[in-house]
Amino acid sequence: MMTIRERLLGISELNIEQKLLHMRGGQLDEYLQGLDLFVENFPTLEAELRGALEERDYFSFSGCLTDIREMLIQIRADELADECLKLINGLVAIKQEKLEARMTFLLSVLTMLSIDIQMAVYQDEEDPMQCEYEAADEREAWKKSILAVDDNAFFLDTLKDALQGGDYKLTCVNSGISALRFLQNNSPDLFILDIEMPEMDGYELAQKIRAYGKKAPIFFLTGNATHEYVIKAIEAGAADFIVKPITRKHVVARIRKSLCTV
Repeated sequence: MMTIRERLLGISELNIEQKLLHMRGGQLDEYLQGLDLFVENFPTLEAELRGALEERDYFSFSGCLTDIREMLIQIRADELADECLKLINGLVAIKQEKLEARMTFLLSVLTMLSIDIQMAVYQDEEDPMQCEYEAADEREAWKKSILAVDDNAFFLDTLKDALQGGDYKLTCVNSGISALRFLQNNSPDLFILDIEMPEMDGYELAQKIRAYGKKAPIFFLTGNATHEYVIKAIEAGAADFIVKPITRKHVVARIRKSLCTV
């Protein structure tokens, strides 16, 4: 069973390797409080940041980024704190469309950081990873199959593009009902489920997947890092998350880690 220190060390955005090894009792508690503060406040600041950018209220935009940067400094997410500072300093010079693109990317990384922190702090990990399940199955990486379920065709197309030419067989369906039909004759090595879908949401589908006896890892597609949202997904069986907007590097890295492929 992994300790909370080991799980935190697995979050690449946190520059804490040396610091964490020397933390004792109260110091670790203080650091965890800083992580909780980031997780709790980030969704509100993200909404304010998006609103300020839409209104082109750069004073408020700068203030929100400064608040986020201060929290990132406290939790030693140094590179992300530096990126916030670059955006703050470059507000006057950066064109609106480039600013929006850079902010979208930054917020997706920050959302993933928030989710990773919650996974590390709150998730019970009786099994260190899903590798034992995969190690017992000696199929080659190129035979690994993935079932993706999302009612939004755009995200499915983006996922296809991200995994195109890779070592995985991707099947896409647009509803939970279609997914359950597929499972009658198939056993994917990994599930990627959107949370917000009509008729059957990702939480309910995850429960039905487990009821079918399927033990493969479940990833949830999300853009929401609120605590209630993440914990509900973990309780539904989430092994990991993929944050929208999707990037190839991010998707492939998370899948390889879960399926223990290189």
